[in-house]
Order: sequence, then structure tokens, then C-alpha cells
Amino acid sequence: MNGFARDDDIPTDDAGRRLTSFAPGDAFQGAIFAALDLSLKTTNNGSPYLQLKLRDCTGVVNAKLWSAPPEILQTLNGAQLVRVHGQVDNNPRYRGEFKLTAVQPHPTPADLSPFLPPLPADNAAHVGRFLDLIRSIRDPHLKALLKAIFQPTAALWPRFIEAPAARTMHHSHRGGLLEHSGEVALLCDRMASVLPHINRDLLVSCALLHDIGKLEELESDLNAGEYTLAGQLVGHIVLGTCLVAGAAEQIAGFPAQLKHEVMHLILSHHGEPEWGAARRPMCAEALILSQCDHISAKVAQCREKAGGDEDFARAHGWHSAPVGSQNAIYVGPMRELMKAEE
Repeated sequence: MNGFARDDDIPTDDAGRRLTSFAPGDAFQGAIFAALDLSLKTTNNGSPYLQLKLRDCTGVVNAKLWSAPPEILQTLNGAQLVRVHGQVDNNPRYRGEFKLTAVQPHPTPADLSPFLPPLPADNAAHVGRFLDLIRSIRDPHLKALLKAIFQPTAALWPRFIEAPAARTMHHSHRGGLLEHSGEVALLCDRMASVLPHINRDLLVSCALLHDIGKLEELESDLNAGEYTLAGQLVGHIVLGTCLVAGAAEQIAGFPAQLKHEVMHLILSHHGEPEWGAARRPMCAEALILSQCDHISAKVAQCREKAGGDEDFARAHGWHSAPVGSQNAIYVGPMRELMKAEE
């Protein structure tokens, strides 16, 4: 096969098999997976090859189509699913990769669940925590705003509870946006309980809302985590501010001053312009929100490093991958606690 195939050229023997059911050396015919990060590369001798990732609900693997026709990307343009033929590589250098001999677009079905990563086991707990925080708001205008945006019967809610919070940086898994938003709100709640003269309802409400613009910034479903055109041109901070301001304007009697305070906290939650903030924090609540957002993101990065496959014993608990401005991060104690929970 030369990389191209008509529908009747590729058998469908393995159409229902999951990625984790294949072992090195296994052949596959007509297996169907989501296709991610497609790019045309060139070997040292100038031969083009297709590089991509294949994903289903059990995981992600690297795949290559060697000696790919130069027009292969045009053939696969816009395809979210592909049907592939080939073999799982047994070569020590590429062991476990899918070595393709043919690939073609496959129609996108109504039910995408076989091709999406599963939601975290604690997703329901995160939903409950988030709704409890909404119920804890006493200010009638802020409560009305939160209910208007996060109403379980509203269009945004099903997307919100399944969306990632980022492409790669932190909470990038499915359901990560819900987890991160609730985490930041809970941190803000704790801060308000020990610091005097903080508008707790304003702070916690804005924490719950601060990343709502990511629903427009990032794709959902099979392309979850990829940037939309709006995300690239405008960004989630401004997109979210516009969404929340628009919702506030639909609530009768919503105070103009309160609307502007909410907008400010969302616009400034990245802290500094070089980190993406549209405004620097100008009030105590905005300062707290930006710091709690930062803490949630950085600790999540530490947790991801601690849960990795590095030889931490040999490295005395250090992870060589940088976090923020650090060249390495010490995750020994965190890893020990994570292992104790297993």
C-alpha cells in the first residue's frame, strides 16, 4: 500500500479494538482512532513521512507512515478520525509505535466516547465541590450571575465539566477546567477566611468564573485542547470577560460597579501583562485571585512531575524537567504521599 486507500481497500477486522489491546509485533487492519498532531516530516535521506498521534479512550500512541505521498496531508485535511493498517513496531528504538502502511479519513460518529480520554474518577466530586461553592454565595447579584452561566440545564455546563484547562501547561486533561476552577475558588475561600476586609463573595465568584473564556479559546471533543481562531486572536481572558459582562447585563438590577469589579478580577487574574493579564491587579481581591490561580497551576505541574515515570530514587526526589523559572523541581515528598494513596 502507498498510504492512500479507498473505503473498500482497508479491511475492518480491527475496527473495534482499543489501543491498549495491541502489543509490539501485532498487525492491525482497519483500526479506527482519533488522529492528532499530523505533520509531514523528512528523513535524513529526503524521504517524506507522516507523523501523528493516535488516540482512543484507553490512551495515545505515536504513529508514522513512512514514504508518505507529499499530498497525504491534503487527503487527511479536517479528518478527526482515521482508519489505519499496519503493525505495532517491535524495534527497540520505536517499540510500541504504530508503523502504518495505509491511512484514510473516517467519518465522525455521533458517539465520540470510544475516542475520548475518560473523565477523572473524581470528576463527580469536583462537580459537587463546584456547586457547593456556588450555593455558598450570599450576594444575590453574584449568585444570579453564577446560576445564569453555570445552570446545569444551560448549554455551557456540559462543556465546562468536561473541558481541559490548558493545552499542555496544567490541568490539561479532560475535566481539568472544572478541577482547576474549583481548586482556585477553594483557595480563595480559605484566603478570605483569614484575611480581614475581603469581599469573599466577589473573590470566590470570580474564581469560579475566571477561566470560563477557555470554552471559546480551546476546541472541545476530539480536538479538545487545540486553540480556536478566537483563542489565538483574542484569548480566554478577554473572551471570558465579555461572556461574563454580557450575562451580567441580562440580569435586572445588576449594579454597574459590581459588573466592573467582576470584569477587573477576570481581566487581571494572570497578574502581569507579560503573563497575559489585560490589567494588573488593582484591588486586594484581584491580587488574591491571581496568586491562587498561579498556585493551583504550579502545584498541578509539580503533581504531574511527581506522578511520572522518572527514577526518583536515583535522583533523590528531583525531577529534571523545569517548572516555571526553576531548572528542576523537588517532588520527593509529594511522590511519597501519592504512592501512599495508591
